Amino acid sequence: MRRIMKREYDNYIFDLYGTLIDIHTDEQQPLLWEKMAEYLDEHFGAKYEPSALRKRYLEICKDEEDKLQAKNHAKWPEIRIEDVWIRLIDEKREKICTESVTAEIKNDHAYEEDEIRALCIYFREESRDKLVVYDGVLETLDELKKAGKGIYLLSNAQRVFTEKELEKAGLTKYFDDIFISSDKGIKKPQKEFLEQLINENTLISDNCVMIGNDLLSDVGVAFKNGIDSVFLNTYDYSDKKIEEELTELGIKGSKFMPLIVGDGDIRKIL
Repeated sequence: MRRIMKREYDNYIFDLYGTLIDIHTDEQQPLLWEKMAEYLDEHFGAKYEPSALRKRYLEICKDEEDKLQAKNHAKWPEIRIEDVWIRLIDEKREKICTESVTAEIKNDHAYEEDEIRALCIYFREESRDKLVVYDGVLETLDELKKAGKGIYLLSNAQRVFTEKELEKAGLTKYFDDIFISSDKGIKKPQKEFLEQLINENTLISDNCVMIGNDLLSDVGVAFKNGIDSVFLNTYDYSDKKIEEELTELGIKGSKFMPLIVGDGDIRKIL
């Protein structure tokens, strides 16, 4: 296999979905929202019609994002999905308490962490129909680990979803540190997201490389932080699309032009 890397690095920072894990979810399917309406009713006494639940879910996601952006002033904010589901439950509980002074449901806005976690995981697993590790990923991570390289994860994701998926995929053990956007309130390509990982792990930028499958997100955040990057074309983007996004980034002609793996084979970074 032809290797493409012109040099070795001390630290390898990976994106997750579309880079290490091939995943597919569908949050639009009507059956999902029927199941979620049943779950909320059974476990929390919050009654929704499925279509109304989906509509309100999307509205609250947008509202939470707007509120977070007003607070942290990030161009790319990342909410916690737990907060969305808590609001959905609270809205129905408040309605019950308002309509009936004899209602036994206590609207104290306090839920067991495990209850909300279970709800979020149920939502994720019911919406997900694919979760597999790409060919060559375990081999590549094993080789990097044996060579004493630092291995880090920088993922736009919800921790409540991703922790279990990392374990299921057998990937958690490889990482020296894991940065998940829902923990930080920001996501790629927000410069500060990668910057925090570099600073908190006292990494030297010139000795780091970012590997991902999204030009605007993964290559973009690397470019903003002055580190090299590799683009894995796992979604088979056309040359035209790649050129357009490189132009949009303003990276063409700079020393931070990414190395492009056209077939998405991660083993070529070794």
